[in-house]
Amino acid sequence: MKLKANLRKSVLKFLCVSVSLWLMFFVAACADKNSSSPKTGGIFTLDETADAGNVVREANDQLKQIKQRFKDNEPRLEELQAALKEKNSEKVKSIADQLVTEIDAGTRAGEDAINKLRTAQEKNINEDYKEYLSLKIQALERYVEAFEERRQIAIFLREKYDPKSDAQRKIFKDEFDKREEKFKEIMEEARQSSEEANRLAKESLNRKS
Repeated sequence: MKLKANLRKSVLKFLCVSVSLWLMFFVAACADKNSSSPKTGGIFTLDETADAGNVVREANDQLKQIKQRFKDNEPRLEELQAALKEKNSEKVKSIADQLVTEIDAGTRAGEDAINKLRTAQEKNINEDYKEYLSLKIQALERYVEAFEERRQIAIFLREKYDPKSDAQRKIFKDEFDKREEKFKEIMEEARQSSEEANRLAKESLNRKS
């Protein structure tokens, strides 16, 4: 029973991050000093820098809207917790399906934001800004890849959850552990790319201030 309870808590924690924190990473990856009108030197100079900044702001606005959408759907996590405690297979699968839908929508929004950043990168901006955007794009791509791992966990619950099967519980635990480890590895790589971009922006501004 203790193992089952711990596993249930792990699943809830896993899926909770997928829905409520997924966009936090995306917004953090995009939202930086480029969220204000470019008026200084360094990264924020040259002819089309203002246009590039506008594109980046559009990406941020879109991601914030999706983040709010996820927040509005947080009650589903409480429903999932109750369904797991009740070992209500039908309800668990239904909620997991809804979570997959939400993650899919968030992924599409993240990919659209990546495309917007690529558009900004193609504009007539200096090399520092191009490198900054390149690092942010790398981070966002890794975040999308990481959350695919969590999407697969929700898919497993939707398609194979069976509270009566010991064999299925073991398969799920092994799958959960494998994907959780992979998720952490990818997220760390994404964090490093994002932090490198932030350092580049700061150093560039300091050079030109």
